[in-house]
Amino acid sequence: MRRAKCPEGGLPDPEESLFLGVRLSRKLFSDGRTKADLIDAVYKRHGALTKSEAAEIVEAIFATVKTSLQDGRSVRIRNFGAFEVMERSGRTGVNPASGEKMFIPPHTGLTFRPSRNLKSALTDDEGND
Repeated sequence: MRRAKCPEGGLPDPEESLFLGVRLSRKLFSDGRTKADLIDAVYKRHGALTKSEAAEIVEAIFATVKTSLQDGRSVRIRNFGAFEVMERSGRTGVNPASGEKMFIPPHTGLTFRPSRNLKSALTDDEGND
């Protein structure tokens, strides 16, 4: 099997890698952030914490948010947004594979509503490209 050529940045082009049959992690080419990235950010921002302490803080935040949502309470984070639990009513849907009509039962859903500050920060950033 041929090796994918690496550009100046050191990582092969994902399209060429797929074409050559090379299996590469999506994380190499993803712009998204992970929990590990958040832990690193907390660790770097607060010099007095160990990495395991930073991990405990991030885990505690996620656990608190998860517990609140499981209890049916919304979570509002100032200048960021709100996570809200919503009851969705039953409805008729269509199976995209077969075209068959089917009933989708009522269920609980989760929504995120960004704050005005977050929305304006995102639209301001788009204008700077």
